[in-house]
Amino acid sequence: MQVTVTGRNIDLTEALKAYVIDKLERAQKHFDHELVCKALLSVAKNPSIAKSQTAEVTVQVNGQVIRGEESTENMYASIDFVADKIERQLRKYKTRYYHKGNKLKEKRLRMVTAQGVDVGAEVDTDEEVKREIVAENNGPKVVRSKRFALKPMVPEEACKHMDLLGHDFYMFVNAESGHVSTVYHRRDGNYGLIEPEY
Repeated sequence: MQVTVTGRNIDLTEALKAYVIDKLERAQKHFDHELVCKALLSVAKNPSIAKSQTAEVTVQVNGQVIRGEESTENMYASIDFVADKIERQLRKYKTRYYHKGNKLKEKRLRMVTAQGVDVGAEVDTDEEVKREIVAENNGPKVVRSKRFALKPMVPEEACKHMDLLGHDFYMFVNAESGHVSTVYHRRDGNYGLIEPEY
């Protein structure tokens, strides 16, 4: 796995980098090709934020983006939680999009047996992922659709409209770029802007 670790408001020691890489490389076992992964470790300077140590991970898989973020009072705990979340998401992604019937299962069983790992544990893991997928498919669905006119405005104006409406996000046409964009409330009290990349 190709892992890039960056930090914000934190001293990135070699031990911390090695810990992140070691935790994230566990997810590589689910794929034959090398994954590209970016990890951002950050510490919020605002003392009112209790869970100030955040680990964000983004993994590129066949043009898709898998992302996870966890915040706790301890950076190592945040890394543990986000690594577990990313591994679950990657397992789910592979199970959902790459299961080709029994051939894949037989191949996995041969690989696991050859590595001397408990075969039953691996099968249970796949069964657990399948149950999660079924639960998701039986879970929440889109039950309402809404259409509205997007007005050209600058992001600062969109933030004001969002606050007046009491929404967590607001879509608009960015008058500066001409693209459909979204502003949203960040957990740190600031605003975020999402714009498409062409």
